[in-house]
Amino acid sequence: MAFDNAGDVYMAAVATAYQSREVARDLPGSEKRRRKAAFENAASNFEHCAEMTRSAEEERTHYAAAARCYAEIKYHHDVVRAFKLANMFTEAASYCFDRNLLDTAVSIIKEHEAEVHSQTTDCIKEVARLSYLESKELE
Repeated sequence: MAFDNAGDVYMAAVATAYQSREVARDLPGSEKRRRKAAFENAASNFEHCAEMTRSAEEERTHYAAAARCYAEIKYHHDVVRAFKLANMFTEAASYCFDRNLLDTAVSIIKEHEAEVHSQTTDCIKEVARLSYLESKELE
C-alpha cells in the first residue's frame, strides 16, 4: 500500500509479486487447484515486473522468480521460457535434464552452448549420446 500511496507503480508491482508468491507457498499441497492458480498468478506477476523494469539485472531476477513459480506447478515449457528470458541457459538446460526432458535439454545446449556451463553441457551430451545409442539399438 505504501508504494501505491507514493505513486511508485513498479515497486507496488514488485511487492505484489513477492506477496503473491508467499501466498502460494503457504497453501498446502492438498489444495492443488488453489495452489496451482496461486503460483500461476505469482509467475504472471513476476513476468509483469520483468517487463516493467529498465534494469537488466532486475529483469533477470524477476524472470527467474517466475520460472521457479512455474516449476512449483510443473509447467515445464513456461519454466524453460522464463529461464531463457532471464538468459539463464544453464538453469534451463539443468531443469530439463533433471526432469528427463532430454530432447529439450539438448536443444538448449545446441542453441546456447556458449552460455551454458561446460560441466552441464558435458553431462547432458554424455547422457544424450548414451540414450540415443540405446534407443537406436532397441529399434
